[in-house]
Amino acid sequence: MCLRVETLMKRFHYFENLKGDWSAYSALLTILELTSLLERGDLKQELMKELERQIGALKALAEHQEIDHSKLDLVLSRQSTALDRMHHLDGKLGEHLKRNDFLLAIKQRTSIPGGSCDFDLPQLRFWLNRDHEQRVADLQEWAKPYCKLEEVIELILQAIRDSAVGKPVIAENGFYQKPLDTKQPTQLIRIGIESGSQIYPEISAGKHRYSVRFMRAESNDAPPSQVKQNVEFMLSRCVL
Repeated sequence: MCLRVETLMKRFHYFENLKGDWSAYSALLTILELTSLLERGDLKQELMKELERQIGALKALAEHQEIDHSKLDLVLSRQSTALDRMHHLDGKLGEHLKRNDFLLAIKQRTSIPGGSCDFDLPQLRFWLNRDHEQRVADLQEWAKPYCKLEEVIELILQAIRDSAVGKPVIAENGFYQKPLDTKQPTQLIRIGIESGSQIYPEISAGKHRYSVRFMRAESNDAPPSQVKQNVEFMLSRCVL
């Protein structure tokens, strides 16, 4: 879920400061999409558990002589601050928007294809006609708890991403597969390919192994097919 929240927040930040009612509309819908996503589980508790786990894992690294202790201390300090911030984050995420009749009316209509059009929601049209600065202020107020959450997620994901260095490997005939260590669960698999490549990776994973299949989209109308030649790529298997 962290990756989904990260992606949605990037979309929100892209639209929030762009002028024009369509940009404000897109930013607003992204906030509502975040709210629906966060209603499905208790992400707050999950993040707190992950922070506590990471702090414990990083403290264990302090015994290694080759570790940059000043950098480690900085990361631990930031994570401890983030954990304290999560403890003081009141209520369930998204609860503040449930008291806003304007947002609730739009959220209820988003389940209907085309249901959130402004001609069906006069108050939405009224809000979109407001000054750009007022719309931005409203958006930032509604997204404030999610921005706090974003900072914590960025910290967690950065620690996971930094736990591995990419290594060059080869996918023979466009396919690569390796077993997973069940005693040391992999948290994230990252793939790097040359910029401008006309291929893309599909990653699948189970309990015991993971695989990477490189696909080529010949056209938008034809189904993609697996490439037949060997593909060299950078692989990062992140474990913290």
